[in-house]
Amino acid sequence: MQNNLKIMPNDLQNTDVQLIRMNRLSSGLMAVRSRNCSPWFAGIAMLWFCAMTAFGGQLTAVIEPDEILMGESARLTLNFENVRPTELPAIPEIPNLQISYVGSGQTFQFVNGRQTTIVSLNYVIVPGQPGEYTIPTIRAKVGNETLSSSPVKLKVLKESDSGGDTEARGRLAFMKLVPAKTNVYVGEVLPLEIQLYHAVPAQDLQLQPFSGEGFTFGKNRELPQRRVRIGNTTYFLRQVQSTAIANKIGDLTLGEVECTGRLEVPIVRRRTGGVFDEFFNDPFFGPRYELRAMKIKSDPVAVRAMQIPSDGRPPSFTGAVGQFTMTVAASPTNVAVGEPIRVKLRIEGKGALENINPPSLESWADFTTYPPVSEVESTDPLGVEGARVFQYDVVPQKLSIRALPEIEFSYFDPDDRTYHVLKHAAVPIVVRPVRSGQTLAAAADGANQTEPGRDIVHLKARIGVCSLIGPPLILRPWFMAVQAAPLILWLGAYGWRKRREHLARNPHLVRRQEVSRAVRRGLRQLSRFASEGDSEQFFALAFRLLQEQIGERLGLPAAAITDAVVEEQLKPRGAPPELLDSLTELFHACNQHRYAPSASSADLEGLLAKMHAALKQVHSLKLTSN
Repeated sequence: MQNNLKIMPNDLQNTDVQLIRMNRLSSGLMAVRSRNCSPWFAGIAMLWFCAMTAFGGQLTAVIEPDEILMGESARLTLNFENVRPTELPAIPEIPNLQISYVGSGQTFQFVNGRQTTIVSLNYVIVPGQPGEYTIPTIRAKVGNETLSSSPVKLKVLKESDSGGDTEARGRLAFMKLVPAKTNVYVGEVLPLEIQLYHAVPAQDLQLQPFSGEGFTFGKNRELPQRRVRIGNTTYFLRQVQSTAIANKIGDLTLGEVECTGRLEVPIVRRRTGGVFDEFFNDPFFGPRYELRAMKIKSDPVAVRAMQIPSDGRPPSFTGAVGQFTMTVAASPTNVAVGEPIRVKLRIEGKGALENINPPSLESWADFTTYPPVSEVESTDPLGVEGARVFQYDVVPQKLSIRALPEIEFSYFDPDDRTYHVLKHAAVPIVVRPVRSGQTLAAAADGANQTEPGRDIVHLKARIGVCSLIGPPLILRPWFMAVQAAPLILWLGAYGWRKRREHLARNPHLVRRQEVSRAVRRGLRQLSRFASEGDSEQFFALAFRLLQEQIGERLGLPAAAITDAVVEEQLKPRGAPPELLDSLTELFHACNQHRYAPSASSADLEGLLAKMHAALKQVHSLKLTSN
């Protein structure tokens, strides 16, 4: 039998019912008392409560399910209708049955304006041996009244008596090894499938390799997980497909396949019937499941491996089993004697591609043949469908050859249990004589000639020419310099990176450097404009340089700098008076030229000197906070 984990059929579900409506009712009654409502409202509430309990109490016993397998458990529920038991009722002792209390629950029902309150006491029944059991009448005392239940029956079966879907009932997880068939031929590909069923989510699933003496197993392919329903239980189904090839005759056994992992088994919390059950059962206070180690195995499967029939076996049969087709291509087809021809044989179909042997070329007596080079081209994940390609190099030996001989390949089809022979017609070729006039035989004779071995070499009578041996590399300065080059490059790159990081953290420093470069470049252009007498370009550039330099020192955009900044920003922040006067004069000259250009080359030279001095002072200016 399968070594499977067991689970109580209904214990995965919460045995207690929701108390939301009860909580709302209790909260409403408490609110009525706290608000000190009018007597008539309290009277209505009392009448409603009395009407709810006016109906007589009733005790009902239910077993779910009423038929289980050995190793499983059932649930006994005692339902008290419109009454609340003050103590647990005495459960009669029944041989070979263990009955344990696990918790209680409460629910409210409103049907046609009538309210029914049901208090449920839950028990777990674990059988000790198969058989039919009867739980007799259970009596419970409620106030001054004694309630009785009707007898209920439970049937416990042996696992061997179960069939169909009952093998999955009540199990957390189980596994099946399903072969496509149980009678195969030696060399035939047998599709296999492992089916893993688990009723709850699983983690860290690991499937052990397939085993079985006398089999060679192929690749595995896992299919997408899906959900299936077996009986009254919904399972997660994981399927792993593979293949097996029997390599010996007889009754073989596909061994057990083992799977390990962890299952997320829900935690059944006992309810007290209090108003805080829903609050403390919230997932915020911890997971509603526990991780339970899982180790399950599939049942071994008997497989009968049969010998391929010898009747009707063609001489060209080399052991291929399956369904195949064959194509042949040769190139070049116009060669000289002694030149090779590449013959490509492609066997395509479904079967054990790795076990296909190349066809024999013993009938090609007029050719020199070499062992083929082969490769497998799979077209499916299991490597069952595809092609086996053989490439022969054949060399024609005679001018009289007019075609490549016929190629024959045969295989056995296990479906129709018949041998099939595939033949490819001869391929016409043209064989030319060797241009140099040298025959193939002469070339072969020359190739067979071996170079005579060298005699013993005599001892040298003289030392010969001597050369100066230099010092080792480690003692040469250039070699040490080469070794230090990577370190120097690394240090340079490290310093460059640190400088980039420093500039990225200091945008003001970056702007100051950029402005300094722009000012130096601009002063050279001002000197050229002054010598050329180009006052238009001179004053435009001078104004921009003043904006850039003063804006950098004040931390303002260059476009925001005008002559008003001298009085509004520089003077309050402690700029020297002579610098303020110089800047005012330069801004005034730029503005005047904008409206009435009349500067001469001499004036531009004078302004250039003032620009040098003013920009230098602004660059080194240390301003106080405003």
